[in-house]
This record gives sequence, structure tokens and C-alpha cells, in this order.
Amino acid sequence: MANKRGLVIAGLAAALMLAGCGPRRPEPMTAFEGKLSDWTREILADSPELASQASIAPEVAGGPYGDRLDDRSAIALEARRSAAVRRYAELRGLSPAGLSEAERLTLAVLESQFANSAAGAEFDYGEFSSLGSLKPYVLNQLDSAFINLPAFLDERHAIASNADAEAYLRRLRAAAQAIDQETERARADALRGIRPPLFIIDDTLALLDGVIATPVLAQPYVTSLRHKLETLPPREAAPTRRAALEQRHLGYLARAEQIVRDHVVPAHQRAAQFLRGERVRADDNPAVTRLPRGVEFYTAALRIETTTTLSPNEIHDIGLRRVAALNRDLDIALRRVGLTEGPVGQRLAQLSADPRYLYPETEEGRAQLLADVQQRVNGVLARADQWFGRLPRAKLEVRRVPAFAEDGQPGTSYSGPSIEGGQPGIYYVNLRNLREMTRIDLPTQDFHEAVPGHHFQTALALELDDAPLIRRLITFNAYSEGWGLYAEQLADELNFYANDPIGRIGYLRWQLWRAARLAVDTGLHAKGWSRQQAIDYLIAATGDSWSAVATEVDRYVVWPGQACGYELGRREIVRLRERSRRALGPAFDLRGFHDVVLLHGEVPLPVLEQLVSEWIPQRQREAQRQRS
Repeated sequence: MANKRGLVIAGLAAALMLAGCGPRRPEPMTAFEGKLSDWTREILADSPELASQASIAPEVAGGPYGDRLDDRSAIALEARRSAAVRRYAELRGLSPAGLSEAERLTLAVLESQFANSAAGAEFDYGEFSSLGSLKPYVLNQLDSAFINLPAFLDERHAIASNADAEAYLRRLRAAAQAIDQETERARADALRGIRPPLFIIDDTLALLDGVIATPVLAQPYVTSLRHKLETLPPREAAPTRRAALEQRHLGYLARAEQIVRDHVVPAHQRAAQFLRGERVRADDNPAVTRLPRGVEFYTAALRIETTTTLSPNEIHDIGLRRVAALNRDLDIALRRVGLTEGPVGQRLAQLSADPRYLYPETEEGRAQLLADVQQRVNGVLARADQWFGRLPRAKLEVRRVPAFAEDGQPGTSYSGPSIEGGQPGIYYVNLRNLREMTRIDLPTQDFHEAVPGHHFQTALALELDDAPLIRRLITFNAYSEGWGLYAEQLADELNFYANDPIGRIGYLRWQLWRAARLAVDTGLHAKGWSRQQAIDYLIAATGDSWSAVATEVDRYVVWPGQACGYELGRREIVRLRERSRRALGPAFDLRGFHDVVLLHGEVPLPVLEQLVSEWIPQRQREAQRQRS
């Protein structure tokens, strides 16, 4: 962020809000504020990683947390589930009487989140988080501890002192324990017949084996620590002092190497050994509905990820209709660039294979790709105040996905800034295969993940100084991914493709992707589709490469429902915008509409509808005053 802000505590934590200008006058805490304080502290105390991600002050997080990782044991997970059910019961016991307008909004947001979390807590297998994420498989190729923790320590564990370095080593030792805890939970699930499909096991094994085969000195935990320590000694230090510091840093690195060699790598080996034993008992059925109470599991996952009550059949049909409409648009766009023969997917594949739109598979090609991304980001930022009343204070950095995580990660992704401003938002670009990152598709991904997409949406939510901290920690997939997809559409509407017909085809293809996901996710989990059927459908629809499509399908298998949030969220934002435009006529203000959508933080879609419904008459009154 542009200006560093600190967390201040009023009274016993007051409303747990970010302070922008020094300590506030202590005021009595209301019963509602007390509950918010209790819930926030409980959630943060349970997740040192969440506290680190947001750079929360230790006193707000229930004490120091910088040398700890989340407890991933079965006992901790059961406590997490019980706490989610209890919090929902406590919230339902609160009366809205006497609450301010802002507090009623917070109550409505928490009611949706806590209700969905409590429903997800009913399932005693897989992965569950305090803030509602629900996934069926503990060990997978997407987001298990062995994948997440190297990136977490690299991005979110700053080292500015010897104490920070010691804390890093304690966390490194805890990483081995975290991997073992997940392996044991996966083992317990497997005894009940809950295991990933064979192809997911093989994907995960490939990643584990890659880590195991990496020399200790090249392990990301070690290379990250080395880089952090290289920036620590003051350059003006006297030679004797510098020598002592360098010796100490060599000691830290030696200890890190020992921990990785003796604990972290063996934990990966134990996870791989377990999964190899499961291969003979696994099949290729991708459906979560094959698991215990699987139909209810999928229903709960859809509710969490979409904040709607739409059924799988309804979502599937929405997807098919949107795919058909986009195929008509793509047919016209492709004809305009001379591609007139064959199905749309076939013509898209032909376009993707055109070497004119590929970056060279060289380091120079990768550098040019990142430079092009940065140029597009800068172009949006230079004009953004025309369409947004408030812009983020947080900086944005463009980075490549670390090499150790490339195989299991999507083409692009975004990691939000810290609340206190010490860490920027990060737009990650995966450079594992430049045939997947073409000049056709990349611009649209920039608009979705970076600006005006997730960076605007996430950073502005974190910068709501007067919103309770718990509101800024909660996320809603349909809102955030819906905004990202809407941002793609907005870039098209604002003529960012005016001189780039090939890039506009990429935009339409990405819209097609998100529509097809509705059909594929529900097809896999509710309609009996096989993995190959899902891959064939997506390749035929999008013309994308097998490797890109297979990675996406495998993601839907291990994270049911998440892929449905994009299109359903976009549809709702566009519906509300057009409803506002019709109601307001000449008084419609795009900047004002965007501020309504973005400046209340992440909300479930029904709450977003209510916010827009309240804004329309407010805007009408403002326009009337301006005319009089």
C-alpha cells in the first residue's frame, strides 16, 4: 500500500478495525462488536497462516503467531468444524434490533458465510477451513500443504532480523509435521473408502516425486531463505561485523538444509508411499457424489462457492445456453480474421497453433511475455479513474509462478496484498509452457487476475478502514470470481481490444471457458461424466491444448463447485448493472455502480443485490439535487 497503516486496539480490541491515523478514543464495546471481536480472534488464533497472509498485529490475532503454521491434524479439523457450527448458532441468537446500517450489513454477510460453513462442517472427511472452504481430498495436486507451504513461506514470511530467521526455521520444521498430518488424515479417509480418483493420485505423486528428487540445496525452502538472508546484512556494516553476520547466516542455511533433508523430504516420501499404496484401490470415477453423502456434499459445495440455491441441473443448463450464445459471437469474430471453415473449437485450435501468436520457448520469450503483461497493467491503471471512484492504494507486482509449483498451478492467478500494507498484491503468470500463454488469451487473463479484476476487488476490500476486520478476511467465490469475469467484459466494453481482434477472440474464448465450466463441473459431479468426456467437451468447445484442459478438469475434480462461481457471479453483476441503467436512465453512473459493488467488501450475491437496490434510489435523489 502507498502508506503503511497499523492496527490499533481500542479498549479490549474495540471493533477490530484498521486505524488510519493513530489511536482512537476508547469507547464502550457493544454486544455485537464483542461478538465480532471474539469470532475474529478465534479464527485468527486458529490460523497463523491467515494472520500472516493479512499481516495482522499479534494482539489482534490472540498472540504471537510468526513461528507457527496451521494445525492440520484430525483433532484440529474436528475442532474447526465444531467451532463453525457454534458460531452460526451464536449469530442466529443475535437480534438485529438497535444495529446500525453498517452493522446490519455485516450481520447479513456473516449470516451467509456462517450458514454455509456450518453446512460444510457436517462432513467429516476431506478439507474444511474456518472460513468455509470444502474439498473432498486432503492430498491432491492443487493445494495440499506440500504445495502451499513453500509459496507461503516465500511470499509471506519476511526476515528483517535474527528472530525472524529463527521463526522461519521453526516454521520449516512445522512444515514436515503439516505434511505428515495431512497424510494421516488422508489415510483415515481412505480406510472409509474416501480416496481421490487414480488420475488425481498420479498427478499428486508426480509433484511429490519432483520434490523428493530435487537436491536439498535447490529446495525452495532453502533457496527462499538464502535470498531473504542475502538482503538482511546492512551494506555499511564494518568488515568484522559483516563477517560475523555472514557466518550466522551460513548457520541458518545449514540448519535449514538439515531440516529439509531429515524432516521435510522424508515427509514427502511418506506421503508418496501412502499414495502409491492407494493406487491399486483407486478408480477413475471423478464424481464427488460417489463418496459418503456425496450428493449432499456437492450441494453444500455449490452453495458455498456460488452463494445461490441453484441446482446442478439448473447450473448445467445455464452453462449450455451461454456456450451456445458465445459460439455464435465467436463464429462472427473468427470469420472477420479469415477463419471460416469448421466448428468454432476447431478454428480456435487453428488460431492457437499459429506461430504469430506464440511467444518463443526461451528466456527471452518469457521476459517479453512478462513485459507485455506489465504494459497492459500499466495501461489500465493510467485510465482507471474514468471508471472507478476509488482506486486501490496497494501496489501490484507481476511475477512468474515459482518453478517448483508450475506443474500443479493454473496459467495465471492472483494473491492479495496484506492488510497493513507491507506486502503488495501479486499477479502470478505460469511460464511452464508458453504454448499455453499465447498473445490470444493472455490479455484477458491480465484483466481478470490483475486490473481491473482481482487486484481492484481484493485490495479495495482490504482497504475499507471502517469495516470490521472479520469482514475483510471473509471471501465469497461467486463475488470475487464473478467480478474477475465481469472485469474481462468491462475491458471489452471499454475498447481495450479496439485494435486487437485476435485478443478479442481470446476474450470470447475465456468467456466460453467459464460458461463451459458450468456444464463440466456439474457434468463431472452430478451427471456421470468421465474425466475424458469432460476433457473432450472442453477441447471441442475451446480449442485449447490437452495439457491446459486436463489441468483444469483435474482442478474441478478436487474442488467441486468452485468453477461455477465465475459465470454465475458475472451474470448477477451484469444483471444488476443493467437493472440500474434502466432504472436511472441518464442518471446512471458507471463509477458509482462500481463503487457500490466494490466498496462494501466481498459479499454473497443476494446481499449484493440488496446493496444495488438501495443505491438506485440514492442515486436518483442525488441526480434530482444536481438538477435543482
